[in-house]
Amino acid sequence: MPIFKNKKLKTDYEVAKLESEKAEIALQKTVLRSVNEVSNSFTSLSKLKEQLVLAEARVDNSHLAVKNASLLFKSGYATYLEVITAQSNALTSELNLVSIKQSQLDSFVELYKSLGGGWSATK
Repeated sequence: MPIFKNKKLKTDYEVAKLESEKAEIALQKTVLRSVNEVSNSFTSLSKLKEQLVLAEARVDNSHLAVKNASLLFKSGYATYLEVITAQSNALTSELNLVSIKQSQLDSFVELYKSLGGGWSATK
């Protein structure tokens, strides 16, 4: 009887050892996935910051173009169509800037979630 009991103990030990290795691998996968999410969020934020700087410069330039087109129109060197076109371009630039800012805010939310922040869907 003790012989069979020893085999069962050894088998239980091997099973526990395999379960421990399985849990360790699952933990490693979770950590790698988390690091990847955080890294992607930081990269996204970095790229969006660069886009934001360019979009702000584009908006400033388009506002200057509207001002110049208006001055040219008032002095008779441009048509009103050129003023409207400059205003349309300025609006497009502003909408693009807003879109980039929204994407940046979304990326901050994703970074916050990937760092473990957030809320539970169930109460």
